[in-house]
Amino acid sequence: MADIIEREVKLKLESPTLAELYAKLLNDGMQLIKKETEEDIYFNSEFRDFRKTDEALRIRKTDSGIEFTYKGPKIGKISKSREEITVNVNNADNLIKILERLGFKPVYTVVKNRIFLKDGEFIICLDSVKDLGEFIEIEIPNSTEEKLIEYVNLFLEKYKIKATQIKKSYLELLVSKNEENNSNSN
Repeated sequence: MADIIEREVKLKLESPTLAELYAKLLNDGMQLIKKETEEDIYFNSEFRDFRKTDEALRIRKTDSGIEFTYKGPKIGKISKSREEITVNVNNADNLIKILERLGFKPVYTVVKNRIFLKDGEFIICLDSVKDLGEFIEIEIPNSTEEKLIEYVNLFLEKYKIKATQIKKSYLELLVSKNEENNSNSN
């Protein structure tokens, strides 16, 4: 796969529910691409702290295969935009062993059930993320932030969605939640 600039807006869904929204979108003629469970294993190392550099290195296991992805620092001012380089691999366990031998350690795993829908050139992902809740991600590859934001605003209005825009990744949200839980238990 080629490297692209991924432009997306992530929304923490308040209402309607994910199931209600999914029914509305299908009823409105949106194209269902697929449904799958994704398990994302994120890595970090002593010699390069991705949390400090705003990068990510992950292995994604899905029903349809395994991907190894590097995500560069966020570059968008409005949306969550960043360089993304992905390759397909056929053995996650061996890739994990290679990374560990090079000093990378798995630090977090994010599990989500994701429904992919298509509306023209836009991809809408309805995500139920373990330990975090329900989210919508709307993305368009290799386009402008302005075009994405315009579509998102129309989408929210059309489907009467109450949601909060989130700039953090699911990984960042999970890390924050765990840190908050740890500080509250002390």
